[in-house]
Amino acid sequence: MIAAIIRKEFVSTLRDGRLWILGIVLLAIFLGFFLASTHELKQMRQEKHSVGMTAKEQWNTQSVKNPHSAAHYGIYVFKPDLPSAALDPGLRPFVGQSLWLEPHKRNLTRFSPSTDQILANRFGQATTSFVLYALLPLMIVALTFNSVSQERERGTLRMLHSLGIAARSLVFGKLLGLLAAFMLVLSPALLIALLLLGQNFSLGPDDVSRLLASFLMFLIYYTIFAAVSIAASAFFRTSRVALFCLLAFWLASVFIAPRLGAVTAETLSPNPTASRFWEAIKTDIAQGLEGDGTHEQRAQAFEAQVLREYGVNRKEDLPVGFVSLNRQHNDGYSVRVHELHFDRLRDNFAVQQHLTHLASWLGPSIAIRSLSMAMAGMDLAHQRDFEDAAEEYRHYFIDLTEDWDRERSHGTERNAKGQESDWRSVKAFEYQAPKIEFALKAALLDLMVLMGWLFAALMLLTLSANRLTP
Repeated sequence: MIAAIIRKEFVSTLRDGRLWILGIVLLAIFLGFFLASTHELKQMRQEKHSVGMTAKEQWNTQSVKNPHSAAHYGIYVFKPDLPSAALDPGLRPFVGQSLWLEPHKRNLTRFSPSTDQILANRFGQATTSFVLYALLPLMIVALTFNSVSQERERGTLRMLHSLGIAARSLVFGKLLGLLAAFMLVLSPALLIALLLLGQNFSLGPDDVSRLLASFLMFLIYYTIFAAVSIAASAFFRTSRVALFCLLAFWLASVFIAPRLGAVTAETLSPNPTASRFWEAIKTDIAQGLEGDGTHEQRAQAFEAQVLREYGVNRKEDLPVGFVSLNRQHNDGYSVRVHELHFDRLRDNFAVQQHLTHLASWLGPSIAIRSLSMAMAGMDLAHQRDFEDAAEEYRHYFIDLTEDWDRERSHGTERNAKGQESDWRSVKAFEYQAPKIEFALKAALLDLMVLMGWLFAALMLLTLSANRLTP
């Protein structure tokens, strides 16, 4: 019986002019945004590669100079974007495009695109992901708000009831039939998007896995809206009341919940200001962490240790450069302090992200947006992984220049020199984004919230079927 209901709902939905009108309009909007996003991503990837190569060549062609002076020249590194970022730019407009690696200090990412936009553009900006998580659910609401209530208003629900068709079979058959018709209309856009990605980028197995996972998660998301819509249509006596309540649910989920969640997170776990953040690092380096002593005390202890180790009484008599040794010692402590404060800040970002889910009772949109960013490699976890890899590379090339400085000088001399062959020996920064398993682990809470909403929506649909009367 349920197979017949699914087939009937599938055919009637395809015959509904609303599906084709809304589907064609949203297809055009989706492809327009996706083409623009793909072009932007391709151009940005090319620019990052070009600028990265230029920055490395500038490093390689430095003149003869002190190795530490060369290190202060610094190197810019860039986070490579995954092809799936064409579907969701995530945090890219806000977190910065590059990291400048230099001695003594760990930097935050800089040059975020949002700072270069005028205020009007920031408020009017829309992306491919907006079509997926905001407009397509609205299309589902428009198609399903009267799926059961219309049967009641026309009197056909009484006829179905007299034929012995179970209410649960009816509502779940409508759900599956609607989803089948919806995915049939949506499939051309997905195929075109996949072909465009394959044409513009080299898709590896992990990229394909991320795209398939995104598709499955959005299918769950649309199932939630369809189930809630059919449940509302079965629960309320008129289509007008059902539509009003569903529009309120859509607005709450898509627009109100993310803003309410962000305000809640910032209120319960605020971030330090930039000035307080850097001042705290400076203070901890100067005064020392608990039990480490001040900078002067640490310097005196280190000098005494080096003199004992080399068996001399004066720094000038050391067979290696004390200036470089002392810098490495100070930088080691600075790295420790920077790591402590950076991890504390980024841990707070993660806490804020979890706190935003306090507003998920309004709808599943917070969860799907986070999952979409994770699959695109544009969330906090992927950004943190890149920054940690860049920091490891900073340690590598700074330590290398300090080794040259220490080995090519004696005592308190500062006459060590490096040349182009030295600079070219520094390997280029190479970063590979983690695999999909990393993304799924990072987004586990979001996945749990989404599945929780799916369970709640199906339960709501079941309850509405149990009280359905002609």
